[in-house]
Amino acid sequence: MLLNYFLSIFLKFLAVLKVHNPSYSYEYRPISVLLVLSKLFEKVLYHRVYSYLTEHNLFDKRQYGFRENHSTEPAVTAIYDELLKNFDNTLIRCSLFPDLSKAFDCCDQDILLDKLYHRGLKDVSHKLFSRFVHIKMQCTKEGEFKSSYKVISCEVPQGSVISPLLVYIYINNITKMSSFHTNLFDDDINLHISNSCFDALQTAVNLERCKFDPWLRANKLSLNYNKTNLCYYILKNTSLLH
Repeated sequence: MLLNYFLSIFLKFLAVLKVHNPSYSYEYRPISVLLVLSKLFEKVLYHRVYSYLTEHNLFDKRQYGFRENHSTEPAVTAIYDELLKNFDNTLIRCSLFPDLSKAFDCCDQDILLDKLYHRGLKDVSHKLFSRFVHIKMQCTKEGEFKSSYKVISCEVPQGSVISPLLVYIYINNITKMSSFHTNLFDDDINLHISNSCFDALQTAVNLERCKFDPWLRANKLSLNYNKTNLCYYILKNTSLLH
């Protein structure tokens, strides 16, 4: 009963606008509002999981978010250093910046639990997280009108203390899905690859990009193509036909 109280029972959501003039429901971002005791409980849970991941070296070294002594500065420095190395070797570089659409809202609960299990969070820990993700319910309230409560079948709530860490665990294996070199900051992704020949580079990009789609489908995620960008870095006077 105490666990239910902390994890689900008085969970509220605020619908925060993502655009100035909303026309569709997806233009609102649901932000969870936690009770003080629930927030304290999640902080304890967060630090336990974080310590476990750190102790067992389960954080990917290319993830610069969610981690102590890491920030945007070393993330940008790593990308810049790799770019300079490419230029020193007269390589053309292609960077892909995929934008995951509603990463928090689209986290499949069963897939998340499976990933937690394979990272060693088993037995009591796994049961705890199973209840954390499965017993969430929400309703919609507008003025005096209020809908019935429905079970949330997919998402980790934004505004929750531990949710960003769960999203990291959810997308962590993206670094192994292709031959792209990968840099992560939270759920922001930079994929890059280089070659001395532009045509060969384009071929490699297309081949590796095809590996990205099965990963998205397997994890029930999708791209926001309006915010996904592709960029080539070429030194001035570099021949594109080596």
